[in-house]
Amino acid sequence: MTYTERLADLIVNFDKASIPSDVIEHTKLFVLDTIGCALGGYATQPGKQIVAMAKEFQGVGESTLIGDGGKVSTPFACWANSSLANVLDMDDVYAGTAHQGNCLIPTAFGFGEIQNASGLDVLRAIILGFEVGSRIMMYCWPSPSKGRTYYPSTWQVFDAVTAAGALLGLDSKTIYHAFGLAGTVSPLPIDMQKFVERPIGFAKNVFGWTTFTGLFWTLMAQNGGEGVAHIFDGDAGFWAMMGSDQHDFESLIDGLGEKYNILETKYKPYPLCTWGHTTVDCFVQILRENPIDPLDIQSIEVRTIERACNFLASPQMKTLYDAQFSLPHALAMSALGKRPGPEWLSRENIFENPAARSIASKVTMIVDPSANRTFDEEKGLAIPTEVTVKTTNGMSFQNSLKYSKGTSKNPFTPEELKMKFNTLTSPLVGDQRTRDIIDCVMSLDRLEEISTLIRLLAV
Repeated sequence: MTYTERLADLIVNFDKASIPSDVIEHTKLFVLDTIGCALGGYATQPGKQIVAMAKEFQGVGESTLIGDGGKVSTPFACWANSSLANVLDMDDVYAGTAHQGNCLIPTAFGFGEIQNASGLDVLRAIILGFEVGSRIMMYCWPSPSKGRTYYPSTWQVFDAVTAAGALLGLDSKTIYHAFGLAGTVSPLPIDMQKFVERPIGFAKNVFGWTTFTGLFWTLMAQNGGEGVAHIFDGDAGFWAMMGSDQHDFESLIDGLGEKYNILETKYKPYPLCTWGHTTVDCFVQILRENPIDPLDIQSIEVRTIERACNFLASPQMKTLYDAQFSLPHALAMSALGKRPGPEWLSRENIFENPAARSIASKVTMIVDPSANRTFDEEKGLAIPTEVTVKTTNGMSFQNSLKYSKGTSKNPFTPEELKMKFNTLTSPLVGDQRTRDIIDCVMSLDRLEEISTLIRLLAV
């Protein structure tokens, strides 16, 4: 059997009942965090545009739009909810580059709703989708010379195929063909240099189309469509389609059902590309431990990975998405005590805050080759940084960090993640509904129908 066939068989024969309890509990927080990001995204102007577009494709109205509460056809509901979950760029990260929750939770909710699935069935589909998707990602991890290619917009089609296939009860032959169909027409990998050219536009939010592509072709396979043969195998396998220069076929199936990569999820405290998070953590710690007036800052020097220096160094912002890829803006927001989340991305703070602009102009970023090596050796988990702050009165303060807050090496507590959720959702739905959603998610494995939770997500 080929690796593609073996993976499809493993998915169908996956022993869902043997998933450890700690994985189930972790996945509840994974769900909660993604819902919070989606509701926070719904509150933005792009979020309203996403929902309006999805409502042009109501179809039979099978699945619910988060925030809006209306129903549209399942693929477009999943497209919209996936897009909403990434609008703020505060959603989960795996291996320093991948957001999986924005695909998996909308997919499992959308198909779970039309299947009248239980909360436990939805959790299991999410877990299986994460495990398959993360292994596909790592099987084609590129060398450092190819590191600019942005991968989640391409391989996450297989997250969608797996989660939907699990809830639809598809057999291994159908999943095999769904992989072959979705993989052939998955979104192109994007060179990061083009991706972050200013101004960054809405197309930065590629994940909705990743989700939609995987679901569309899963339904096509269910209706008898046949995909290309052995999509992951050989010299022309998916790894080559992605533009990678190396592959590890065995990692496609290694430890599936035994080791759970979802436990290594990073949760994001800031609406900022993850490559800048250790720097913000370092800077915040310096401010917390020393009596520094933000207006007395003379310079902020950052030494970190090349990706961050190349793509996050600009203080120039014309769109909300520019701010998500501006480390100077993030440091300015931290210095001024702004609350991470929508407040960082408000029009006032992006365009109309002279103090923020002044602080941002004082940031210098320098590539640290040793940080690059560590990032690659640890497959994106570690993003080392060193921050030096100098003040106008001649004082100098320095700090360094390897793992940012929210990683498995520096994790959030469940209560901290609930606090993040509250920050994103309570301004929209109120404190009581926020508590109700948290309680519902934390008892998801005992919920008879996922629709009970989904009904709580309308603003």
